[in-house]
Formats: sequence, C-alpha cells, structure tokens
Amino acid sequence: MLKEIQTDRAPSPRGFYSQGVQAGPFLFIAGQGPLDTTRHVVGYNACQQARQALRNIQAVLEAAGGKISDLVQITVYVSDIEYWSEVNTAFGEFFADVAVKPARAVLPVKDMFNG
Repeated sequence: MLKEIQTDRAPSPRGFYSQGVQAGPFLFIAGQGPLDTTRHVVGYNACQQARQALRNIQAVLEAAGGKISDLVQITVYVSDIEYWSEVNTAFGEFFADVAVKPARAVLPVKDMFNG
C-alpha cells in the first residue's frame, strides 16, 4: 500500500509528484533543493544551500514519522564538483551525531543544463 507524505515544512511540489511516498517500511523522498517553503533559494554558497536541502529532507522524513538516522542512501547532484567540499561540510554537520551515516552517490551535472 502506498501513502503520500506531505508537509508544509518543505517546499510544496511544483508538478505531478509527491514530497514523499511511503511504500510499506520504505520511504522515497523527492529530490530536494535549497528552497524554503515559499520556494525561494536559501543561501549564497553550496554549504548553505546543502543545509537547506537537508532540512527539507528531514522535514519530509519527520512527517512520515522517521528521523534523520533512518536515512539509508542519498544521491547528491552538484553543478560543479568544485563545490563538493562545501557540500561535504554541510553533510558532516548534519550527520555528526548519526551512528551509521547514509550511503552517498555524488553526481556532477555541470553540462546537464548547457543546451
């Protein structure tokens, strides 16, 4: 059985998708960026923006009854791999007290939007 997860503590979807979908014991969270609930970009650097994206993920997790230590895997898209150290700093802060850190995949997408 599928259950939609929705919270007003993360930006609302701008399309035909859910913030999260719970499927049995699993929770799938839509990609989150550095937007606040008014859909404005938060932060002026990659570290600040990563913190906001992680706060959005946490909000959806908590709306489903979970916590940050329940995360198993995260995929991170960065516009330039040069930002990775800033993003990694935000992850270090966010997951400092989590005993088992989630697995991560990092994908640079520099040329993805260069038509």
